[in-house]
Amino acid sequence: MSRNDSAPPTAGSPTAETPTAETPTAVLTVFRLAALFVFLAVAMGSVVCATGSGAACPTWPGCRPDQITPQWELSPIIEFVHRVVAMSAGPLVLAAAVMSLFLKGPHRLVRILPWVALVGALASGAFGRLVVLSSLPTWLGGVDLFAALTAMTAMGVAAVVLGSFTSDLTLRSAPKWRPLQVRSLAAMSVIVLVVMHDTGIFAAAPLSYTRCMGWPIWQLIDTDLHPWLQVLRLGLAGLGAVLVITTAVMAVRTERLRKWGILIGTLFAAEMVLGLVIRAGGINAGVASAYSVLAVALLSCLGLLMAVAWSAQVDADATALETVPPKPAEVH
Repeated sequence: MSRNDSAPPTAGSPTAETPTAETPTAVLTVFRLAALFVFLAVAMGSVVCATGSGAACPTWPGCRPDQITPQWELSPIIEFVHRVVAMSAGPLVLAAAVMSLFLKGPHRLVRILPWVALVGALASGAFGRLVVLSSLPTWLGGVDLFAALTAMTAMGVAAVVLGSFTSDLTLRSAPKWRPLQVRSLAAMSVIVLVVMHDTGIFAAAPLSYTRCMGWPIWQLIDTDLHPWLQVLRLGLAGLGAVLVITTAVMAVRTERLRKWGILIGTLFAAEMVLGLVIRAGGINAGVASAYSVLAVALLSCLGLLMAVAWSAQVDADATALETVPPKPAEVH
């Protein structure tokens, strides 16, 4: 007797269930907006630090006791725009976190990371308010930056992973792909760069640019509070440079990740060129701001590349399962 009629559907068969569900466009839009605004908040925060605009609006949430909006001067405008962007990011991250609870198809990371981002965003916002109204100890400054970078990376990864479940991902030449290697390299790059940036707060002298986002610059070491820690940061920068370059090269060699590899390589090259400009000609607010924003953009793109490579690996595994031929039915 043949048991073909009672055999369950196999992967790749017409009756097999799809492993993921379609994500509503509105949910994906909220995730992407949350990721964008968290990135902009971190980038604007780096500009505030680089330009020394933090004290331009001495009250919270308005700029001054007698006015909500700032006067028409650059420093108050920079600080106030940063506040507006940061305050806008919070509700968006909260909305993404709540929406993630009702998602059934995507990976569990999509349901966890928005909450991680929300904790980081709330912590960074609270510390930012404390900086304006009073002061912040050095160690809390380190926690503040770590929370902000964690929120940026977590929300960006969540948005990319969620988006991967709504698009038709196909690997035309799976054997030539190395998404796992790219993902691991990008993840290691993110970890090293976060440590490098965060330790700058502990190495910096009061009001030193070293406390801001940016790769360490040899010329600025003698002006810092702990030169030995700055030397350690230079070592981390060397390791980070090797990892970033390797990540970019591996991504360029992968067809679907090539644009990400080119983007990361370009951002890294621009950061190094600006570092040479600062070392040769000194630092000013404009160059410092660009240097900091590039550092934020590079770190953010590494996190996004990590998520894209992870999604490619998941898709490769799913494609491999679909190509496995069904077992022949048992015949007795």
